[in-house]
Amino acid sequence: MKKKLGKILLANDASTLSNLGFEKSPDAAIFAKNIANWFTGGRPGKFHSYLDPDLAESESAIAETMTKAGHTWTVGYDLPEDVDAIFINGETPNDDDQLRDLLRAGVSFYLGADTENEGYASACEYNWFLLDFGLQFHQHYNDISGNQPINSDHPIFAGVKSLYQRNGISVIDFQPDEEANQILVKSPNGEGLYGIFDLSKATPKVRISMIFSGSSVESTEADEYIAIVNDGLVNIDISGWKIQSRSRNQEFCFPAGTVLKKKANCGEFRVYTNEVHPESGGFSFGSKRSVWNNSSDEGWLYDAQGNLMSSYVYTEHSQKLLALTKSFGYDHLLVEADPEAIEAQEAFGGKVTFVDALHEACDNFSGFAGDGREGSLTDVIGDNAAAVGVPYGYFNEDHDPSSYHYMQKPTTKITLCTPQTPMLPTEGESIEDNWIFMLQIPELNTVHWAIIDRSGEEEVYNYGCKLS
Repeated sequence: MKKKLGKILLANDASTLSNLGFEKSPDAAIFAKNIANWFTGGRPGKFHSYLDPDLAESESAIAETMTKAGHTWTVGYDLPEDVDAIFINGETPNDDDQLRDLLRAGVSFYLGADTENEGYASACEYNWFLLDFGLQFHQHYNDISGNQPINSDHPIFAGVKSLYQRNGISVIDFQPDEEANQILVKSPNGEGLYGIFDLSKATPKVRISMIFSGSSVESTEADEYIAIVNDGLVNIDISGWKIQSRSRNQEFCFPAGTVLKKKANCGEFRVYTNEVHPESGGFSFGSKRSVWNNSSDEGWLYDAQGNLMSSYVYTEHSQKLLALTKSFGYDHLLVEADPEAIEAQEAFGGKVTFVDALHEACDNFSGFAGDGREGSLTDVIGDNAAAVGVPYGYFNEDHDPSSYHYMQKPTTKITLCTPQTPMLPTEGESIEDNWIFMLQIPELNTVHWAIIDRSGEEEVYNYGCKLS
């Protein structure tokens, strides 16, 4: 029986398993057989090459290696469902959804970056398919050629000392905290040469995403709820997991057989105070009085063994800010802006309100509005695509979606700058004349400031610098 989800192996150069690669490196045959064993668990497998049958001779070496090892090898542009793995080198199927469906059905993929095309790095065409799995191909060639030393103890490299390539397109891991996707081999200057996606190594990531305490039901506040999401790559069985509230000391335990789907498949459950909503799980504390304090409170999520998995602290003001940024389209953005600071800065006057300024700052950081000046968040991501792990490798080097990706992370924080803020803009913009918001994204190790003219006459812009 096939696994629920297949595996992925990325190679930065398709030449590695070509006839030339077998000729240049005696370890290519060992590598090919190791890949087959990793994909099938050691049993004989059925493998298919996505290639024009008229070009099958270009893969005669790997075809012979696989068949001698007891596997079957077929070639063609059709993507069969009854295979263990599909090998794709360069020319990419147009239907990304079909590839994902095959992966979920248990089909594995070997993706080699074609470096024949001198016009552009065509491996970028894989990136929409790879987006859900934390891996991408770079937009440009890495100019690495010749037999490359292998420095990994992963089973696919057992007995492999070096592999050949003519010129690669580096592999990027933009979710380095996720064990399921890894770069296994890097060049001496840090370029990713081989990467994998292995669902069996996936990290559970369940957290409290919000607590809604602004009830519209008088007295009982029955429509309050706490929401939990699964940010991971796999569905999680949360039978026996518990939610507790601090102020009311209420507890809810998820019943046996409760599975929280991954977020990509709308993986969210809500536990209401005293209402049942089947569309969000149908869970309720069954409490006739309020579970969550309106002014401030904290919720905890424990797994079945009593380990604290997530906590969530809120105040009445933080709830309002969360609702505000969610209305802008930023679901997880953390905003720090004291009511007193907002009031003091609104006293400076001008046409632009705090709400308007925050909205413009968010969109400017994401690259969707305002001046895209040098040093902006989008500019920094574009200049350091490989280093920061850009999750969208476009041919036209459009990094706006990558900026938006980082703006959606729960660790990203925007702070309303006041005279007491430790890090203020380096170009001397004044708080009296501008709303100034500071953006901090831990994964990038940078700080940026969005400058919004209070009069509304000047265009919004942002710039930043690296942290030490």
